[in-house]
Amino acid sequence: MTTRANGPLAGLTWLKRGLNSGRNNPRAIFGGAALLMVAALVPGFLQAFAHLVLRPGPGGATVIAALTTVLAVVLLGPLMGGYLRVIDASERGQPAHAADVLAPFRHAHDAQRMIGFSFVMLLIQLGALSLLVAVFGHAMQNLQDWYLGVAEILQHATPGKPPEMPPPPEGLGGLFSLAGLFALFVAAVFAVGLGQVALRGRGIGTAVVEGLAGAARNLLPLLVMALVALALLMAAGVVLLLVAGVLGLLNPLLALVVFLPLYMLFVLALYVVMFGVMYHLWRDVAGDAAAAPGGFEA
Repeated sequence: MTTRANGPLAGLTWLKRGLNSGRNNPRAIFGGAALLMVAALVPGFLQAFAHLVLRPGPGGATVIAALTTVLAVVLLGPLMGGYLRVIDASERGQPAHAADVLAPFRHAHDAQRMIGFSFVMLLIQLGALSLLVAVFGHAMQNLQDWYLGVAEILQHATPGKPPEMPPPPEGLGGLFSLAGLFALFVAAVFAVGLGQVALRGRGIGTAVVEGLAGAARNLLPLLVMALVALALLMAAGVVLLLVAGVLGLLNPLLALVVFLPLYMLFVLALYVVMFGVMYHLWRDVAGDAAAAPGGFEA
């Protein structure tokens, strides 16, 4: 097993490369991202349709949620692996097409490995989430009670009179920070592991172990990247809200007609950047690229 540790500023390099992902073969990169984005909406639409038609109780809703989660893993695991291959081919100057994201489905064993890896990562997430609930269950219950209390106050608020909000529970910042760090670590494990499965042909177990090792050895650059990406995302969100507000003042219908396509383009760009970052993270940690300054191999 070989993974590389990268210097703190490597996170900025991954983000920069992710932002530039569409420069090589934009038709394949953006077209593949569009296919992936549409596919990601399918399980949610099916879940909403099932609730609308069946009107299930709590038990039935749980079954529907479980089935749509399984569908999401089966559908998106191979598509994400296929999209990483599209990015890899584009970065290497090789021919690539948007429809190549579907290629893993043409080979049963190829798709099975990507689906299996995605299921293992889902189980890891559920296990870690259960651990967080067991350790911080009291804090999460306080957070839920506070949220429900705020929602009830807003529901019965008098127009023109600002309601008095209860203070947030203690330890909320620490809980959110811990959850954010966990989500960042799991995302890095998934990026490196899926890259190993899709681009190196690794087995599921090996890919998970290498993903864990690669993420653990690159926590600092991952944190730097996450902080900068969060700032950029917040700035982009403010711009979108300003545009929506101005259009809404001019004409509500115009706001809907113009803002909806603009929002979809924004989400599409997020897909391109996110998977571009995943690819370059994998390449510097476990792929063919040399480690960033300050890195070393083991």
